[in-house]
Amino acid sequence: MARRRAKRARSTRPGAGKRPATLSSPKAAEIVSLVEELSSGLGTRDGVVVGRGLARFLTDAYEARGRSVPAWVVQLTDYYHGRRTPS
Repeated sequence: MARRRAKRARSTRPGAGKRPATLSSPKAAEIVSLVEELSSGLGTRDGVVVGRGLARFLTDAYEARGRSVPAWVVQLTDYYHGRRTPS
């Protein structure tokens, strides 16, 4: 019964359907999935804050090493900032 209740809570969260369902990068999709799992007990807004922070951290890490930011990190950043990326 608890399992059903948890599933229902996730599917009826405000804003649950606002983000695109798929990302073209498997790495970005896996990170989004992990962030969603980690933040499932938190509010939707908190999950977005965690995702944005992680995307910012990855961007900063690549830039600090003088490397170009990979497309999957750009895609992750766009996802959490609500920007549409070309498929």
